[in-house]
Amino acid sequence: MQADVASHRELLRTTLRLNEHAPHRVRLVIRSWLGAAHPAVDDAELVASELVTNALKHVLQGPDRDWVRLRLDEEPSRVRLDVTDPGNPRSAPRRLSLPIDQEDWIPQPGGMGIATVAEICDEVWGTYLTRRGARVVWCYVPVRRRPDQYRWPSAP
Repeated sequence: MQADVASHRELLRTTLRLNEHAPHRVRLVIRSWLGAAHPAVDDAELVASELVTNALKHVLQGPDRDWVRLRLDEEPSRVRLDVTDPGNPRSAPRRLSLPIDQEDWIPQPGGMGIATVAEICDEVWGTYLTRRGARVVWCYVPVRRRPDQYRWPSAP
């Protein structure tokens, strides 16, 4: 089965410096490329900033390891995000089982990163290592109608 390339378009490929400002910068980049009115912009911003924050926390420090790459593609019903970082073999992302049982959940310092990504993306996400050892985390953010986009019937 061949993918329908006409329904897919690449919006952005960019590399950002991986530092404490990267999560905020990636939100600005997402909003500027999708546009403030895009129905997936809020979720895409949150997911991208969570993935960049995880990269910031888990990447091994060293020369030439202060970068993160973002790729953004749009399809009619979803937006694909790829976040690539230099990687760290000791902290490869793990798959989580959702939903998380709230009674058994013990919050960890630093937030819920991947759990947030999995929840927003309806479990459509994954990770792999490139031949050079970089880690790619990809996900599909569904396009959901925002409350201000619903049309209510007019009064009779």
